[in-house]
Amino acid sequence: MVIGIIGSGMSGLIAGNMLARAGHEVTIFEKERELGGHMATRSVGNGSAVQLDYGITHFTVKSPGFRAFVDELEEQGLAAKWSRNIGYFDGDQLHEMNPNVKLKTYWAPTRGFDKIVQYLSRWVEVKTAEKAGGLTYIGPDRRKKRSWMINLTDISVFECDAVIIAAPAPQALGVLQTAQDETPARKIIRHIDEIRYHSAYALMALYRNREIPPFDGVYCDDDRLSWVINETSKKDSPQGDVGLVIQSGTSFADQHRKTAPERIEELLLERTGEIIGGWCSSPDWTDIHYWKHTQAVNPMDELFLEMDMEGAALALVGDYLGGNTLESAYLSGYNLADYWIEKYKEVVA
Repeated sequence: MVIGIIGSGMSGLIAGNMLARAGHEVTIFEKERELGGHMATRSVGNGSAVQLDYGITHFTVKSPGFRAFVDELEEQGLAAKWSRNIGYFDGDQLHEMNPNVKLKTYWAPTRGFDKIVQYLSRWVEVKTAEKAGGLTYIGPDRRKKRSWMINLTDISVFECDAVIIAAPAPQALGVLQTAQDETPARKIIRHIDEIRYHSAYALMALYRNREIPPFDGVYCDDDRLSWVINETSKKDSPQGDVGLVIQSGTSFADQHRKTAPERIEELLLERTGEIIGGWCSSPDWTDIHYWKHTQAVNPMDELFLEMDMEGAALALVGDYLGGNTLESAYLSGYNLADYWIEKYKEVVA
């Protein structure tokens, strides 16, 4: 089959990777200039030597299926066990560990999440800066045409036999609504219309000529900050270059959506300095990114949603299905791909 995937986060990438390796012709459409969604990395510093993961910064492993994938990444030198030493700020005092949370092992990329994205996208055709504006259902009586047309906002179209929407629920909803009058898409729309997300600002900060700080990260019970991650502790970085990623809380992000970026940086750095140390308030370089959809507040139990029509396959995957973590995003894409590989084993490109 010719399969079009809208969105290039973990769920879209793993589904595309598996389906392509099974013999299907897969094209991924990403509205941004870079792949990966929240698996985003910025390289800065001397010779761009410090990698800052400013979306997802680390992850845990629970299921055997995800563990097998992480083992594969470890074999490729792309991920490793990172830390069991995540501090906790309770609103008043900084603790070495959170006394209210069971000790767990965190994993992190060794060379940045963007390298994992590159590894997963090797088998598929990728089109970046290509936004899907909607779908047109052609149907089984298409003769020379395929079942679906993905309508891109540059007025071009992509014809395919199957569509996977791997975007956040609000974006998936927007795409599906263009096809609801012609298909059973309205049934899926009802399922995802209630999904809500946290938002956040991610502040990247580089400090030159500093000793690497002793902490790996700090979770914060605070009005301004959600967490601070010492990115330098995750990767091989030159002595003297320290990178932090500071993520705001959701209420702060909502309150300051129209505030100037410079003022947001000032407020986040000020609070980081108060919690961790005054040196954090004066970085040598900063950049800030707003994430509108960081994590689903009310994820669904289903691992994927499928609209089964004659000769016109369509499904939704994402980190709001089966949970709201990197692992749930992987399992969502993996389980759909595994199901479709068997279901369409006689129908290849």
